[in-house]
Amino acid sequence: MLLMRTFLISTAMATSINLLINLPAIADEPGKLPAQMQLTRIAADKWRADYSFSEAISRFSMPAAGDYRSTAWKPLTSGVRYQAEPSAQPDQQKDSYILDQPVRQLSFEIISYNGFAPKNYAPNNRFSDGGAGIYMGFFDGDVQEGGKTRAMNLTVSYQGLSGETVIPPPAFADAERSLRAYAYFGPQKPAPAGAARLVLDPATPEWLAKLILDTTSTMSAYFSSTYQRPLLRELVLMISVTDTSTAGFSMKGGATNGQITFRLSGKAMLNEHPAIRHLVQKLVAHEMAHIWQENVNQGGIGDEPAWIHEGGAEAMAVEALKSTAVWTTEEAAAYQANASATCKKITRQSDPYQYAYACGLQKFMNMNVDIPVLWRSLISETGQSGQPYSEAMLGSVSQRLRQ
Repeated sequence: MLLMRTFLISTAMATSINLLINLPAIADEPGKLPAQMQLTRIAADKWRADYSFSEAISRFSMPAAGDYRSTAWKPLTSGVRYQAEPSAQPDQQKDSYILDQPVRQLSFEIISYNGFAPKNYAPNNRFSDGGAGIYMGFFDGDVQEGGKTRAMNLTVSYQGLSGETVIPPPAFADAERSLRAYAYFGPQKPAPAGAARLVLDPATPEWLAKLILDTTSTMSAYFSSTYQRPLLRELVLMISVTDTSTAGFSMKGGATNGQITFRLSGKAMLNEHPAIRHLVQKLVAHEMAHIWQENVNQGGIGDEPAWIHEGGAEAMAVEALKSTAVWTTEEAAAYQANASATCKKITRQSDPYQYAYACGLQKFMNMNVDIPVLWRSLISETGQSGQPYSEAMLGSVSQRLRQ
């Protein structure tokens, strides 16, 4: 859920008319340096990020994102140099900007960027009509101030081109979490799709566009009704098309803190194909399940084993697809049987990714508890207690429901 995922098949909101959009004010957290940033689209393929810090800083560091910053970011503030900071631990690698003199204002020009690091978010999801989704998590980081390294409490405002629609990421009380999603800049206004809204690349083949719209509408209406919990934040799906010339079909993306994004590519999608249809339906339903798992003000997905939320989302998705007749009973049973067969061949150590999905689904099937009833109870429990989903919570809730 939290990292962008790739699925492959091989075959033979707020509207900005030159207005400024601000996220709700968020209380400063102790120890964090209050900072503001305005992200402005200044051309079709160019953005400007203007940071304002509450105190002068001498260094600005962000988690590394491949060559994104070394190739796409250019400091506009004088006396700033870029420095990559490698580490044996990938999650400790950083991109840093060293300042000759402490400053309270720091600006960058950022050009469109098509790449992305493995197992990471795509910095820029480009739409064929000129729209773009910008991943805001790559604008957050740490600063050095007075010899101390401090995290930022960063709030962001957005401005698009004249007449352009701007959709900020969903707003959370936690400023950092509010940035772990995409901001959309482009000509489209999101179309209604059940309990969600949809921004769909016009380059999407007609059959696939209809499938995505129908599946989104059906799944969002199902989850809203079945889980009896209105969304705390408007759900927007943003689906872009990268290319239609490479072999096969790729669908990269997933749920990102209250929204869903996908990048589609591959010439196989130009013609309707049962395997692609089946995959798209399942992925939309699976990511929609994550949205409802996280539809709480506290708690939700934590650091517990991934099989709980991934296997849970698989179970919720299969039940949703079967209950709405998007899949037949036979299709749902075949999917579960395939997951069971996969699970028998692997362990958590040998293939942790497949284990979370296939074995996670199998674990939920073995509980013999109605999936919507189980997850309604889990969502209620995590929201009330503030504790993340865990094996202990799952065991306690499922046992109570079986009594």
